[in-house]
Amino acid sequence: MDKLHVALLSANRLPVEKYGGTQRQLVGLARELLRLGHRVTLVAPSGSFIPGARMIFAATAREAFARIPRDVDIVNSHCGDPPAGFDRPCLITHHGNSEAPVGGNRNFVSRDHARRHGRETFVHNGLAVDEALFGERKSERYLFLSRINRSGKNVTRALRLAIEHDLQLDLAGGGRWVLLTRSAVRRERAFLTSLDRRFAFHGEVGGWTKARLLAEARALLFPIRWNEPFGLVVIEALLAGTPVIASPRGPMPELINPDIGFLCETDAEFADAFATVGAIPARYCRDYAAEHFSIEKTTAKYLGLYQRILEGEALP
Repeated sequence: MDKLHVALLSANRLPVEKYGGTQRQLVGLARELLRLGHRVTLVAPSGSFIPGARMIFAATAREAFARIPRDVDIVNSHCGDPPAGFDRPCLITHHGNSEAPVGGNRNFVSRDHARRHGRETFVHNGLAVDEALFGERKSERYLFLSRINRSGKNVTRALRLAIEHDLQLDLAGGGRWVLLTRSAVRRERAFLTSLDRRFAFHGEVGGWTKARLLAEARALLFPIRWNEPFGLVVIEALLAGTPVIASPRGPMPELINPDIGFLCETDAEFADAFATVGAIPARYCRDYAAEHFSIEKTTAKYLGLYQRILEGEALP
């Protein structure tokens, strides 16, 4: 493949220190494109910086599209649709659950994500394998790592499962008081449930603290009740050598198999998972994630989509 000049458009400042799966994907994609010898122009809010990339600052999506250099071969927007009349080769990557898009070359982050939007094209997210801290030996503590006040993440069930099965549970993604800030979680009395001494709250985490929690956990507890577009924390856990116990919603069946985790709906299924998860070798989890969800594999698939668009194909 000839070397390309790719414009990556971001709605958020890059890089990100703590929460921000979309931002981390963009940074990883940009770095890998540069490593492969492609040129990258990043159009993003002021303060963004990726070494080796040309930086252009834009406060809005409209401004970002207007500032794309003329020598760019293809535009990959992660901040929405181009304005009417935009005539450059363009791939629009969707990271969230929104209304079904119409027309244009669009990419989604899982097969389930694409299907729910009436499309077929998807590229799984990926991470830099060597940057993940691997933990061979696990503690007896489980980990819940998500925005704890978002109803779809289902912290309420995680708390109740921990009490019912006498689990020690670390929670990251907000302090305990945050459970009082969203009506759905507040109505479920999650705050009162969380006052049990078996719970430890770590707030929003990044860097070494996040890496250590992931590497030491007996398992990641991910009992979601909404259809995630992807669920990057699942891959973060697996790269750390930590198996995942999740609800079979959204793309979870694409990400998790019986060798490295469990898909559970009923309390009995969760009970079986807690009883046997310790038998899963950490190395199985790491090797599986490294094979299927590396940033190298993700970038190669993006390059394939770029080439198809440049050859005039309309992505399904």
